[in-house]
Amino acid sequence: MNSIRRVMLVWLLGTVSVVMAIAGAFSYRAGLQEAGEMFDAKLAHSSRVLMSLVDEPLSELGEHGPSDPVVVDVWHGEANGVGEALAFPGGHAYETKLAFQVRDANGTLLLRSDSGPVDALAPLRAGYDDVEIDGRDWRTFTAMSSGGRWYQAGERSDIREEIAEDIAFGTLVPLLVALPILAVVIWLIVTWACQVLSRVSSQIEHREAANLSPLQLERVPAEINGVVVAVNGLISRLRTALERERRFTADAAHELRTPISALKVHADNLAGARDDAERAESQSRVQASADRLHRLVGQMLSLSRLEPGMDAGTRGTVALDGILEAQAIDHGPLANARGIDLAIDSAHVQVQGDAVALSALVRNLLDNAVRYASPGGKVRASLSVAEGDACLRVEDDGPGIPPGARERVFERFHRELGSGVEGSGLGLSIVRRSVELHGGSILLDESPTLSGLRVTVRIPVAAAPTAAT
Repeated sequence: MNSIRRVMLVWLLGTVSVVMAIAGAFSYRAGLQEAGEMFDAKLAHSSRVLMSLVDEPLSELGEHGPSDPVVVDVWHGEANGVGEALAFPGGHAYETKLAFQVRDANGTLLLRSDSGPVDALAPLRAGYDDVEIDGRDWRTFTAMSSGGRWYQAGERSDIREEIAEDIAFGTLVPLLVALPILAVVIWLIVTWACQVLSRVSSQIEHREAANLSPLQLERVPAEINGVVVAVNGLISRLRTALERERRFTADAAHELRTPISALKVHADNLAGARDDAERAESQSRVQASADRLHRLVGQMLSLSRLEPGMDAGTRGTVALDGILEAQAIDHGPLANARGIDLAIDSAHVQVQGDAVALSALVRNLLDNAVRYASPGGKVRASLSVAEGDACLRVEDDGPGIPPGARERVFERFHRELGSGVEGSGLGLSIVRRSVELHGGSILLDESPTLSGLRVTVRIPVAAAPTAAT
């Protein structure tokens, strides 16, 4: 039952069949009831017509009427078939099943039809009766005239049932005939409607992996249009992600080429050193190149992890002050090596986010500040809550960034000339991407106290802050 076409056919045909069967049963029952009512009305009408025609002549014959009952001949022809086959110039085949009698007040038979019995058709009481005469069932109607005579009309039940069944089947047969026709029509409509799904699945199935163009389908129904639009949206996002990965790979290959080449040159110089002094200098340069390459690769991996469409990790409540303190401790050795005074002022602030991404954000801000600060200078980091946001500020006394270049520094692998500091140009790219993932904002301006760069990051808080630490 995993086929939409099969499900639709089974349920539609099954439902239509059940509904038509119920409707046919009700139609058959209604046909029998209506036929019975019609024939009962005809019996009453026949008795009243007979009464109007013969009651007055019988009155003229005297109180006791004729000495022998009058026998009225009716047509005794037999006929089979339907419609015009039952009608003849002399009458109708069904007339042979109708009988009538007239009796006086004492029950003496005055007049009868030759199609009925000699005995009374029914008890002499007004109304309808179901009686059995000579092994046959009869439906009768009895009426009394103003002169006290009894007029009875009867009809054999078998012909009543035959005619009633003909009427009922007349309403049921069209439904039975329509059912297979309707089944074929439903099958054709469902098959035609499902062709669109087949076309969509066929396009996707036979598409090459490198073909990321949108699905082109004309006259797509509204129900399928949403699926096609969703698939095209997925293809578009996949194409964008692949293009972004290609660009990232190309940029990474370009950026890795220089430090790897430098590392190779310094390694060759180390191998060919002529004395201890050259060997020590080459070894120092190999170590510096290896450190730079290690930092570059680490930043590239961090940026790749934070790219749109990549797994953003598990989100939860993160203590941002704990991350700031841990990163400050990790950067202590680098700050001490450069004589930097690194100080933090932090309140207990919690945010909803990914701890790894937030750690990359704080780590790169502190790393940039310590590296670009003046030797023996100062770096200040503070964490507080302002207007419902966690506000993280990191400032240094370095050369800063000109206002016209503050947007460019967020581009990957971009480095401002003249800074005098080696770097990969990925630090602020990682910071901004992490800020975007957490629905925050970032601002670069000049530090009012240290005259260097000040970076202000705002991220929505998850809980109220506590006292400063």
